[in-house]
Amino acid sequence: MSGFSSLNVAVSGLAAAQRAMDVTGQNVVNANTPGYSRQRVELQEVGAQSGSSFFTGHGAFVGGVTVAAVSRIRGAFVEAASAAAGGRQSALTSQTDALTAVQTAFAEPGDTGLQAAMDAFYASWHDLAINSTNPAAGSVVIQKGIAVTDQLHTLSSAIGNQWDTSLNALQDVVTQANQTAKDLADVNSKISTALGAGRPVNELEDQRDLLARKLATLVGGVSTVGSDGQASVSVNGVALVTGTNPQTFTVAGAANISGAAATPPKVMWGTTVVPVDSGSAAGYLAALGSDLPAMAAQLDSVATGLRDMVNTVHQTGFLPDGTPGGAFFAGSDAATLTVVPTDPSQLAVTAVAGTVDGSVAQNIADLSDERLQQATLGTTGPSAQWRTMTTMLGVKVQSLTNAGKVQDSVVAAAEAAVQTDAGVNLDEEMTNLLQYQRSYQASARVVSTIDTILDTLINHTGIG
Repeated sequence: MSGFSSLNVAVSGLAAAQRAMDVTGQNVVNANTPGYSRQRVELQEVGAQSGSSFFTGHGAFVGGVTVAAVSRIRGAFVEAASAAAGGRQSALTSQTDALTAVQTAFAEPGDTGLQAAMDAFYASWHDLAINSTNPAAGSVVIQKGIAVTDQLHTLSSAIGNQWDTSLNALQDVVTQANQTAKDLADVNSKISTALGAGRPVNELEDQRDLLARKLATLVGGVSTVGSDGQASVSVNGVALVTGTNPQTFTVAGAANISGAAATPPKVMWGTTVVPVDSGSAAGYLAALGSDLPAMAAQLDSVATGLRDMVNTVHQTGFLPDGTPGGAFFAGSDAATLTVVPTDPSQLAVTAVAGTVDGSVAQNIADLSDERLQQATLGTTGPSAQWRTMTTMLGVKVQSLTNAGKVQDSVVAAAEAAVQTDAGVNLDEEMTNLLQYQRSYQASARVVSTIDTILDTLINHTGIG
C-alpha cells in the first residue's frame, strides 16, 4: 500500500465519521419531532480492487470504508398495531363525547331533571284535590304541566342539537380524511421521484407514515407499503389512496334526526357504502345512526305515555260547569307536547257533574305510583320508561368510558413499542456521537502521520 493510497483510506474514514456524526445530529435535534424515525449509518468496508496488477498479495490496494446506506428504523408491524389502536381509541372518544353531552342535559338524578318535574306535576294535582275550588291551585297545576312540557322540549332539542353537532363533526372528519388522502398521494409521488433519482427518502417516509396514521384515526384506514415505498390506504376493502391516486369520500343519509332511523348517515365512495368501523368517523356514525335516534324515540314514548295516561284519567271527570273533561295534554311527541287548559275552569277535577269532590284530581295525583301508570296505560308508564332510558344511557356512557380507559392502555403500549423501535434515545445517540468523534480523530491522526511520512520521503530522503 502506497503512501497516497493510505492517505485515501484515512480520508474515507474522515468522510464516514463525518456522515455518521451528521446522522447522529439529525437524530438528536428531531428527538421530539412527531413521527420522526431514528436513522442509522450503515458502514461498509472497501476491499481490494478486483483484477490483477503488479501489486498483488500483501501489496493489494485497500480502499478503506464507505457509507453504504442511512437506514430508517421503523417496524411495519408495530406501526400498524399503533395505528389500529389509535383508530379504535378515536372511535370510542367521539361516541363517548356525543353521549356524554346528552347525559349532561338529562341532569338525572337531580332536582332539575324531568322526573322531578313530573313529581311536582303529580303533587300539584294532589293539592288541587284538597282545594278543588281554589283557582290558585288550578293555576299551579297548569304551570307544573307547562314545566313538564318545557322540560321535554329542552331534552328533545338537546338530543336533536347533539345529532346535528355529530353530523357536522362527521362531515369535518371526512373532509379531513379527503385532504389527508391527497397529501399522502402527493408524498407517494415525491417518494417515487426521489427513489428514481437515487435520493434519500427517509424524511418523506416519516411524512408518509404520519399521514397514514392520521387516516387511521379519522376513518380507520389501513396502510400497506409497496416495494416502491408508496403507501396505499383502504377502509375495510374500499380504497382511499392507491399510490399517487387519492379517492374522495362523502357523507350521505338523513339531514336531521327525524329521518335518521330510516336513512342513517353513512360514508360513501361514489355509490358504494364505506363500512367504517374504526376512527372518529365510526364513533360519530354509531351516535348518529343508533344511539341518538333511539334516545329521541324513547323520549317521545315518555311524552306520549304521559299524554295518554293523564288524558285518560282527565277525560273521566267534569269541569266545574258540568262539561265533560277533555284532553289535558296535546301533541304527538316530546317536541310538540303542550298543555291544553289555559284556565283553572278548564280542569276536570270531579267524577260527577255538578259536584265538587276532587276525586279525578286525586286519581291523576295517584299516577305518581308506577303501578297505576302501568294499569292505566296497559304498558310501562312514563316514569319507568324515563328511568330505564336514563339508566341505560348512564350504563352505556360508563361502558364506553371504561373501554376508552382500556384502549388508552393499549395505545400507550403500542406507542411505547413504536418508540422503542423507532424513537430516539438521547443517551444512545450521545454514545454514538462520542464513538464517531473518536473515529474522526483517529482518521485525522492517520492523515497527519501519512503527511509526516510523505514529507520525510519527499523532502528529507538523501539529505546528509
